[in-house]
Amino acid sequence: MAPEQAASVLRPWLGSDFVMANAPLVERISLRLSQFLPQRDNLEKTAQDLDSLLFMAVRDATGGHMLLRLDSNQYIRVKVADFAVMADELLYLLMEKLRVDEQNFLLIKDYSLHAGSLAALKALYLHYEAYQSQEEFKTIVRVIRTCHPPFRWRGWLQV
Repeated sequence: MAPEQAASVLRPWLGSDFVMANAPLVERISLRLSQFLPQRDNLEKTAQDLDSLLFMAVRDATGGHMLLRLDSNQYIRVKVADFAVMADELLYLLMEKLRVDEQNFLLIKDYSLHAGSLAALKALYLHYEAYQSQEEFKTIVRVIRTCHPPFRWRGWLQV
């Protein structure tokens, strides 16, 4: 996975200044996602690792103030809950690269049921429709719309 993909996910949350100044972090995230093997690794642990990496990097870079300048020149205080959302969005980069087969469908479906992950729901919606009944697919759409803010799904949810 190219570091630029991870950087593009992080820029809206952390700003270009932070992302560019922390290229080793972005490379580490990219490497972590690239090395994921479904038969060996765990999506929940990967999400936790990404969350921790991001939190520690922002905390260290801001001296604990968690204040960053976005590309709009607006300053924001990054909330602890934001790191889980960023990690989830990064996980989608991993999920979209997995081979579309029953094993990965079950892996992602199980994760979506336990973690409340929009990334997992997005992967199921965009890549695994053939593995689901119409009712299951409609349920995924309903969960996405009712449990996640529109800014996270507006660009890709077509139903």
